[in-house]
Amino acid sequence: MAAGATYAGAEDEPLGVRLVNQMNTLYGQHPGVRANHAKGAVFEGTFTPAQGADTFSSAAFLKGAPTPLVIRFSNAGGVPDAPDTHPSTDRIRGMAIKFRLSDGSEQDIVCISANGFPVATGEDFLALLQAVGASGPDVPKPTPVEKFLSTHPAASAFVTTPRPVAVSYGTQPFFGVNAFKFTNAQGTSKFGRYRIVPESGPAYVSDEEAAKRPPNALADNLRASLETGPAKFHLLVQVAAADDPTTDATKVWPDSRPTVELGEIAVIKALDTKKVEKELLFLPTNVTTGIDASDDPIINTRTEAYAESFGRRTK
Repeated sequence: MAAGATYAGAEDEPLGVRLVNQMNTLYGQHPGVRANHAKGAVFEGTFTPAQGADTFSSAAFLKGAPTPLVIRFSNAGGVPDAPDTHPSTDRIRGMAIKFRLSDGSEQDIVCISANGFPVATGEDFLALLQAVGASGPDVPKPTPVEKFLSTHPAASAFVTTPRPVAVSYGTQPFFGVNAFKFTNAQGTSKFGRYRIVPESGPAYVSDEEAAKRPPNALADNLRASLETGPAKFHLLVQVAAADDPTTDATKVWPDSRPTVELGEIAVIKALDTKKVEKELLFLPTNVTTGIDASDDPIINTRTEAYAESFGRRTK
């Protein structure tokens, strides 16, 4: 994250507005692009449901023919031309998927490359961004962000976890930030979080190699790999146990929890990112019948901020 600037906005403004304002203050204003995950690459793909996936949820894309997808990979941060390894990205990547359903409706899934989230509420996320902004190089220690991290252990763990650089977006695993409720045709519901795993397994480069690569290697290498065939991922759901928290994005569930395979994501071809990405809006709350958002407050905060950013970049 960048440091050295804090937005002094009105506290009566909606939280989504204040979050976007603070991100613009941290990263600068870049007309026509997202406030966060500003740098991205858009692809076309398909989703093919796994056999029996419709017994887990009655969602339309889990049965029948493959569903067309629009997929946007991205780097965290608000600087659209930042190299993949720039500190402002914190080495966090994003994968947003829009399912074009046969009835004309849509379903979105928005994941990041980290398992977990630094804070449990939108208010704390704003406080973290403000603390980063107030912690420039000349600020006496402990800086505001150091104070924040000392009282928020999940945030401290999140920002200090080493994150390797993937060969490409196609070799990077992704995780759902929030829990969703999946309900099948019989009315049986289970909570779970998405996981997206490269079919060929994760693949990374050393820090030394990452430092020598071109600034857009994650997207460039994915595009190049598509010349020999699609990049494929497994779309999974990690299923919560009865006592697992489903309303706190900082609480990572044990790896021993079972996973259900929903199907296969195939990234097929690159689209003209500059032409299409401005009008693309991915919302965590954009779900279809058979899938419902949990009561995790971060879900609505994300939707509010994404919608606010969309409104600004499309003016």
